[in-house]
Amino acid sequence: MRVTLMGTGDAVGVPAPLCDCEYCAASERRRRPAVLVEAGGRTLVLDIGPDIADQLHEVAVYDVDAFFATHAHFDNYWGINELNQAAMDAHVRNEADFDHPTFGKEITVYGSRPVRTFTEDTFPHILDHVEYVPIEPDEAIRTDEFDVRAFALDHGTNAFPTQGYAVSAEESTVVYAPDVDGVDAVPDFCIGADLLFFDGSVLGAEFHGDADALRAGARRFDADRVVATNVSEHMLERHTDDLDDRSEFEVWSDFDRVAL
Repeated sequence: MRVTLMGTGDAVGVPAPLCDCEYCAASERRRRPAVLVEAGGRTLVLDIGPDIADQLHEVAVYDVDAFFATHAHFDNYWGINELNQAAMDAHVRNEADFDHPTFGKEITVYGSRPVRTFTEDTFPHILDHVEYVPIEPDEAIRTDEFDVRAFALDHGTNAFPTQGYAVSAEESTVVYAPDVDGVDAVPDFCIGADLLFFDGSVLGAEFHGDADALRAGARRFDADRVVATNVSEHMLERHTDDLDDRSEFEVWSDFDRVAL
């Protein structure tokens, strides 16, 4: 299994819009969160942020077997509009009858029922083109190549219920938990993973929950490696080399990858 972190940033991204601070100027670009998982010739993508088109072009992936949505916040889901462009039979409102390979792709998204409800209310036209399949916490999607299991995350908001995913393939497991305000319990199937992507508040910014409490929560997953998501030198007001806890919580660049 090969895992690529296509976006390491937070909701704002680096550089931040209209910002000329020293941290934005000196840091590498950080796109919004997304993870590409490849195994057995199949591909999955976890999270669908507004940078998704750029991210998939960067890794030269043009067919994805399934996308998995964590929740409906802008930085994690609003790239669904980009996928809709690929799923439509014609370009935007052009009614001309012509054949073009960039249109009419089969797009399947798995996610919670609240995210589907949000889509129905906010982007109802998308469901005419994109197949959205609800998946409940603790429910699994199994194929010959992958076992993907959802689990509930405490993201501190009732308006946007959030779930993470544990993906197993080729005797390895990666767990994706990008937005966390607290860790009350860790599902058994998430414990002992080869790789955990976890909320970057562990670096000290407290974008979400208390940093010390989240560090302790991340350790409860007992993963071999923990990589921070939602990283922002802009918000931390620190240069990349000065980020806290990099020995325990790894800080990657966009498109860093590992083979498990």
